[in-house]
Amino acid sequence: MRTGGRTAMFTLHDVVEAGMRIGLVELTMQKVADALGVTTAAVYRHVPSRSALESLVGEAILAELELVDDPAEPAAAHLVSFAAQLRRFTLGHPGTARYFLRLFPRGASGIRLLEQQITALGRRGYDPAAATVLSSAIATITLGVTVAEQERAALHGSAAEAEALAAMAASDLLLQATAGIPAHTPEDYFVLLITATAEGLVAQLPPGRPITVPRTAS
Repeated sequence: MRTGGRTAMFTLHDVVEAGMRIGLVELTMQKVADALGVTTAAVYRHVPSRSALESLVGEAILAELELVDDPAEPAAAHLVSFAAQLRRFTLGHPGTARYFLRLFPRGASGIRLLEQQITALGRRGYDPAAATVLSSAIATITLGVTVAEQERAALHGSAAEAEALAAMAASDLLLQATAGIPAHTPEDYFVLLITATAEGLVAQLPPGRPITVPRTAS
């Protein structure tokens, strides 16, 4: 974007689009500047900080998430479907799961998503407070499992993975335990975990029941 020694004009929209192409994992002010062919100082005139850039790009990515809700599904099945769609989206957009875990919602796109879930669970008999608790619990677990899955995948074939496998192989009890686990994919494990979680949450908080906070012994 530099012509004849002069910096070409660009907009905040251009900055966000460049950031989306780079992705949240690799996102820096310098990489956005390089993608636009301008200086980092020029980017800072549009965005005050890397954190602000991350929020702008993260919200723009989240705006592309369109959740499908089948009204015929009961609450637990709906929560499993929501989790599966969220997992699929974040796996397809590396860095978004960790971004959402740190602080959510941050802006209009996150608010839209949460409002959709409150409305969807409202159709199933939940008031807004209970719907928020259920949605947030499922989202937190989904994002945490997704981050762990992505980080394990990044270590596949590494020396660290080899050391971990060797340590497990040294334990007769762990060898016996793992031998009894059927072959499965990360998605199989996720479905098992999130189904049990959703069913447990709905059992603890069925429609119409007020939210209670368990008391721990002092």
